[in-house]
Amino acid sequence: MPILLLAQSDAHLSLGAAQGPGAELDRQACERLDIPVLRRPLGGGVVWVDPGQLNYFFIFPAAAGVRRAPELFARVAPWVLAVHAHFGLEVEARSGQDFWCRGRKIGGTGAASIGHDLVLGGSFILDAQWTSFADCVAAPSAGFRTWLKVALEEGLGSWSRLLGRVVGPEVVLDACPALLRAAGWDVVVSSPTEAERCAMTQVELEDVDWEQAVGRRVRAGIKLKAGAFLTERHWPDGHWLRVWTENGAFRRVAGSAWSAGQGGMLTGLQPGSAGFDERLREMAGAGAALWGERLSETAVWTD
Repeated sequence: MPILLLAQSDAHLSLGAAQGPGAELDRQACERLDIPVLRRPLGGGVVWVDPGQLNYFFIFPAAAGVRRAPELFARVAPWVLAVHAHFGLEVEARSGQDFWCRGRKIGGTGAASIGHDLVLGGSFILDAQWTSFADCVAAPSAGFRTWLKVALEEGLGSWSRLLGRVVGPEVVLDACPALLRAAGWDVVVSSPTEAERCAMTQVELEDVDWEQAVGRRVRAGIKLKAGAFLTERHWPDGHWLRVWTENGAFRRVAGSAWSAGQGGMLTGLQPGSAGFDERLREMAGAGAALWGERLSETAVWTD
């Protein structure tokens, strides 16, 4: 029988299985803000967890017959949509892993095999606060961190923001069994055993290796959501570039070689297009080729 674990947690950062904390996070900020860092066996990027989220984990044993993550998402997504709809939010599944509402991402999932089981985890973002997350991410400059906060505020939704009211985790928990049954699941409600609770606590007590020699999952930056990335590079000659890409085009660009207004000239353009090449020549003049190379080196378009 598949297992659904629903849980709420104090604020912490969850690193993907292959991520290095020293590369992804600002250790001093994490310690100053008293934000613990855990490493999960699931893959993916760094995840912010706080009390404003209700987290869900579907555990499918091999006997359940689900073999691949896309199959698991397809099984789980109708229930996730139904939970949102029950509270007045019309949500759609996108990219085989995310949930969107009114033009904003309102939830994401990650999946992995653990032993013989297939696990998918995600969260209902009821009233999440992103400022502490942005403060804890490793940032090459204050400007990068400012852009990150703007990107999170613009691109991510929460129930409280979209509904105009706060829905408590306990209210969602109470609704889940009936919604699971309505989706065709046989539900047996239980709580973790004492041994299982001890195992969870043990994981929380494990220290991460801040000196681990692992680079960033996204070179020079961070993934904001599917198809969107924020990156920044600095060169020995003192110049720098900060690039926000989204859906195959430049969303925002800043650099040491031009004014803030000039950086906006690339917004909405795709690299290599006639419009992009023309604007870059206007901005950089004789240095257009150099800055074209640096933009190519800095921008990230896909995982």
